[in-house]
Amino acid sequence: MIEPDPPGRRERRRTQTLDHVASTAMRLFEAQGYDATTMEQIAQQSDVAKGTLYNHFPTKEAILAHWVHLELVVDAQRLHASIDPKAGFTVQLTGLLDASAEWSERYRAYLLDYFRFRFLNIESELGGGGDRSTPRDLSGLFEALIAAAQQAGTLRTDVSAAHLASLLHHLYFGALMRWLTLPGLVLRDEFAVVVDLFVGGARAAPKPVARRRAS
Repeated sequence: MIEPDPPGRRERRRTQTLDHVASTAMRLFEAQGYDATTMEQIAQQSDVAKGTLYNHFPTKEAILAHWVHLELVVDAQRLHASIDPKAGFTVQLTGLLDASAEWSERYRAYLLDYFRFRFLNIESELGGGGDRSTPRDLSGLFEALIAAAQQAGTLRTDVSAAHLASLLHHLYFGALMRWLTLPGLVLRDEFAVVVDLFVGGARAAPKPVARRRAS
């Protein structure tokens, strides 16, 4: 009798299948275009049954979102390891947004479809929680940068790092959507405005100068 796979192994195999399908689909998107690629082609190239594919990914947008999230996890871990509070918050935030701009410019053709999928499925993503010690996305990186700057005394501490990160992420997303929908904009310029607005509002107030008592 064949022993059934234990739950941990089944989950690992499922994750491997999801990652393989997403990577295969992305190669097809790059080779022949996102709109021209069908779910049937993705199933065939991934060597999975069409029914299995639809069980994992009900739409092509879901496959794209899974691939984007894989990219975010890898990039977030790499960038988190490079955080250096001594470099200064503004310098590090600018560098992080420059890296995001480079990635976004490369994959611009897919981003509106990705965000459309995220908005349609936003309820399933709220309140995720989980282990926050290692950031898995850009919002987590924002929080790590802000927390380090708060500890260094350069950003205000009356608002939590998580709250400030959420506000910064809204500014970031607004700049990104402007760039995606308005022709002629330069994404790095849009992000520079975000840095200026956020740092100006989140900067720690200067400490009052102690007055000397008259002798």
